Amino acid sequence: MSGELKFHQLPGVNRMAVMGGAYGNLPALDACIMDTRSQNCDMLCFIGDAIGFCGHSDEVIDTVINNFDILVAGNHEQQAVGGEETCGCGYSSPEDERLGCLAFEYALGSLSEDNIRWLSTWPDAVLIECGGKRVLLCHGSPEQTNEFLYESEIEESQIAGYLKKFDVDGFVCTHTGLPWVYTLEDGRFALNCGVVGKPDNDGDPAVHYGVLEFSGSKVEIDVRRVHYDHLTWAGRLEEEGVEDVFVSPLRTGLWACGVASLPAREREMGGSRT
Repeated sequence: MSGELKFHQLPGVNRMAVMGGAYGNLPALDACIMDTRSQNCDMLCFIGDAIGFCGHSDEVIDTVINNFDILVAGNHEQQAVGGEETCGCGYSSPEDERLGCLAFEYALGSLSEDNIRWLSTWPDAVLIECGGKRVLLCHGSPEQTNEFLYESEIEESQIAGYLKKFDVDGFVCTHTGLPWVYTLEDGRFALNCGVVGKPDNDGDPAVHYGVLEFSGSKVEIDVRRVHYDHLTWAGRLEEEGVEDVFVSPLRTGLWACGVASLPAREREMGGSRT
């Protein structure tokens, strides 16, 4: 990765929550933070795209400031800091990218200059050392902020290559909106923690984040599914004039954009993922 990589040594941390993709969805983010308390997490990490299609950027950033210990920039943060008007999402479908840029307009419209300056302090990736393990936290992939790593496409050799290049035991990413876990025979791993701002296109409005437990020589991984008052939030966004293409997935659990850019397997699984 060509951007900034920060290192944190974390003695005494046993359970770590990792979240990404809030997209301005305040109640979903709050619900996930609350869930971490039931999971006895002693550290919270956020790996990018706090802002997005729900607007409410400054409010979400206040929540991030008050609750998260480690931060990584996503493409939304990087684009905002760079003064760009496009999302830089990296969708393969031009229509999906157009809608992503429309979502970015909601993010910019509720984002103060002070918070843009603060976002400029977020690194592009973070390397942590915890429980004798080294883990890379990134947004899209270890090499590119807006790269989509889909479960159906990623191969063991690719994961092993990332782990070797960055000299880590595992990495955690987000960006796709679809959580997955890949564990190698030697216990090394890759985790997509999903996103906390929208469902994973399975017909369930719940959102997701990941928990890592550093236990002896192992890292135990759990993808948490969290419900929140999605109908009230969807109604509020509708009253605020947010486009239905961003509101309807919050109600139904099924995406109205981004589907065309999915690989065939993920596209076919829409509505049936467990």
